[in-house]
Amino acid sequence: MGNPKHQLLLALTITLMSVCLTGCWDRTETNDIAFILTSSVDIEDDGKYRLSYMLPLPGSMGGASGGGGGTAGGKSYYIDSEVGTTLREASNRLQMRMSRRIFLSHRRTIVIGEKFAKKGIGILFDSVPRSPESRMTAFLVVTKGKGYDLLNTEPKFERFPAEAIRELTKSHQAIGTSTKDIGMTLSFGSDPILSYFEPKEGQVAKEPSHEIQMIGYGQFKGDRLVGIYRKQEANGLLWLKNQVKEHLLTFAVEQDKDISIQVTNGHTQIIPKLKDDQVTFQIVVDAIGIVREDHANLDLNKADILHKVERKFAEQVKLSIQDTVKQMQKEGTDSAQLGLVVWRSQPNAWRNRLEAKWEEIFKEAEFTITVHASIPDTGLINQNVIKEGM
Repeated sequence: MGNPKHQLLLALTITLMSVCLTGCWDRTETNDIAFILTSSVDIEDDGKYRLSYMLPLPGSMGGASGGGGGTAGGKSYYIDSEVGTTLREASNRLQMRMSRRIFLSHRRTIVIGEKFAKKGIGILFDSVPRSPESRMTAFLVVTKGKGYDLLNTEPKFERFPAEAIRELTKSHQAIGTSTKDIGMTLSFGSDPILSYFEPKEGQVAKEPSHEIQMIGYGQFKGDRLVGIYRKQEANGLLWLKNQVKEHLLTFAVEQDKDISIQVTNGHTQIIPKLKDDQVTFQIVVDAIGIVREDHANLDLNKADILHKVERKFAEQVKLSIQDTVKQMQKEGTDSAQLGLVVWRSQPNAWRNRLEAKWEEIFKEAEFTITVHASIPDTGLINQNVIKEGM
């Protein structure tokens, strides 16, 4: 027989190993979880908060059934809602009537109703981060009217409205607005922007679809919604934030003759200059575009004509930036985080003189804008293919 001490040591080792190999002690079965695809927050007339969840239906999660939004047969998801004096209370009331545990790790978007946004979104940064399942990468978006109305749309291309909201928010044409980004902006004392959506009825179709449309960006003063950047102002915001996305500019190159140019790339340099408490921003923009449609039938092979179009293109970019600056200064919102640009270049002046009264200083700031526009690509053709002489 072996040494009794060795046998005892072996027995203890085996016992300890068996303890370590007992499996996942805190395992939660998938069948016990209610996955949240997206949620919305609203405020009622009595001041209570309304929380809405979109959840997939396990019994309807088989193969694809026709089109998006459950167009063939019943929907593959459902929406439930509850009110409470706090968002956590509303969530707890929802949990009390669910047979599965609410699970937030799969939530990629949070929809904020317009009335809630106008009162202030700061409460979300107390509620959301307290849950370890909540992702700070989830996108925050604002919608016209009630948040749950956007959840009740039925976009045709996606199975879940939550997926349509996420794809639109992170598309190559939009500035992503994650919970983390908004939190960092607010912690700096600056003014964030959030993607702004509204439900939209599809047109022409025999049975109109209930789609989701991105309108622009919500303009926040601190954590409160004060306006909307639409169309030209939204485009100008892209340039001021140096986050140029693909977007189309249509303008008259001759009287009643429009041309459409798609912005494909660009870069913005912002140089702040200080004189006492007066701030001047020198903005230099390089814009690159492609001709997409030309109703003026221009011969873009000719350098002088192409340069004329490029000058008109530059004017449109400059106008969009000017419109954005005008809207920002009217409300006193630094949506482009220009204060951060000043802080980086003149940290001492920012801390000692500017930070405490930045809103007033910003409203009086001056802007000089220079735009260099180029159109290296006029398309596969330079003229209409049926134009005489082609």
